[in-house]
Amino acid sequence: MLANATRRWAVMLVTACLPLLLGNCEPMHVDKPEEPIDMQHPADNILASYNFNEKIGEWSERNTCCDWSATLTDSIKRGGLRSARIELRKGDLSMGVPWSEFGLSPNKNREEWYAFSVYFPQSFVKDTMEESIVQWQALPDFSKGENWRSPPLLLGVLNDNVVLEIRSDSKEVNQQGDYSFTRLNLGKLEKEQWLDWVFHVRWAYDNTGIIEVWKNGKLILQRLNEPNAYNDAMYPYFKIGLYKWGWELKNKSVTNSRVIFIDEVKVGNERSGYEKVAIQSR
Repeated sequence: MLANATRRWAVMLVTACLPLLLGNCEPMHVDKPEEPIDMQHPADNILASYNFNEKIGEWSERNTCCDWSATLTDSIKRGGLRSARIELRKGDLSMGVPWSEFGLSPNKNREEWYAFSVYFPQSFVKDTMEESIVQWQALPDFSKGENWRSPPLLLGVLNDNVVLEIRSDSKEVNQQGDYSFTRLNLGKLEKEQWLDWVFHVRWAYDNTGIIEVWKNGKLILQRLNEPNAYNDAMYPYFKIGLYKWGWELKNKSVTNSRVIFIDEVKVGNERSGYEKVAIQSR
């Protein structure tokens, strides 16, 4: 059943592209599989792991347009031999969208753990136009008349602050803009250093949702028993990289390019836990 749903998702990603504020089209470029993870019996309950030592790796979505969009580098690295350098220039479009992102696939996992490290160079200047660094996008129930909406959870940068955006709605069918919205300030953006993030999320459109966030080993947010998702058949899926939608809307921005570095990406199921996903070498 899940495999059939994923195939339908792949077809819909190609055919259903409507310009929305966020997540207006979800193109999919599938890398050649390496060693597929047994989703029924994953090792140590880890569903996906990327260290970028040798290659970008296998992703369900690869939303890049150009040679510079995603490259490996050994000049800045978190834990291994290399990291992934992500660049987005104004005018870069993949399927008509200004992003350089990699994503997993929609799934039936209500609860997951996510870990990733991000490095912002000094050239990442302050801007009043927000960008996404990580988003958890929701697959619409197209059969019910839904279309792409802004993601229910997004980690972004705005005015040199790290922000977390949360959207939710309990209605069986909802559309873009038809949701509750909360933006939390997670503090000043720290540059020229690795920021190690861990997220624990239990998805829910009712008051059973959980979001816990650690930065550099310190718990900085516990949002318990509050909604954090839409009422969809599939749960949100993980995407990492750069997405600056304001360029598409021709909003005012002080920069024409963005560069970040990502490393040590790991996703675990509900049985994995903090210790299984978090980088331990800090």
